[in-house]
Amino acid sequence: MKPRLVCALCALLLPSSALAEPVPVPAADPVVIINQPTAQPRSVLRRSVLEPQYETVYDDYNAAVFTTGALIFAGSYGASVVAAADASADNRERGFNRLYIPLAGPWLALADRGDCPVTSAACDTETTTKVLLVADGIFQAAGVLAMIDGILEPSSHRVQVRNTKLDTKVRVTPATVGTGDPGVAVFGRF
Repeated sequence: MKPRLVCALCALLLPSSALAEPVPVPAADPVVIINQPTAQPRSVLRRSVLEPQYETVYDDYNAAVFTTGALIFAGSYGASVVAAADASADNRERGFNRLYIPLAGPWLALADRGDCPVTSAACDTETTTKVLLVADGIFQAAGVLAMIDGILEPSSHRVQVRNTKLDTKVRVTPATVGTGDPGVAVFGRF
């Protein structure tokens, strides 16, 4: 084989950079890779939407029913006392003086009223008086029954339970008071 052919074959088999002389590479600045910190997701305070917790609190008595009964009784008995105090001598003889007796007074006064002939014109006011005595007796009895029911039937109600505790600590720190005078400051939440 001829040397030319061998060189041509070698040129095909070897890359040209292997045959060429090395060229000096100019010195370059070193490459510095800075890894940026990954962005942290923003922390968002989220209150969990939980259904509030409740607990049932039982009372010794039902204050609302007792108070309502007491007001009904006091109103009707007060009206009886005013009617008895303002009664004429004739009405006092016919039972109005018994209106001072609580609860039974209207019924005793009704029994003392007696009968009145319907044809008499004076019976118009007598019928009204008897109806008012019956209403007074019913309201006094209803007031007493409501007070007894309020005592015997305890009430209950739901109260929301607080899940977080309040910070009830008291902090005392030195402080400047006025124009530079030493003092004490107290901080707290109650």
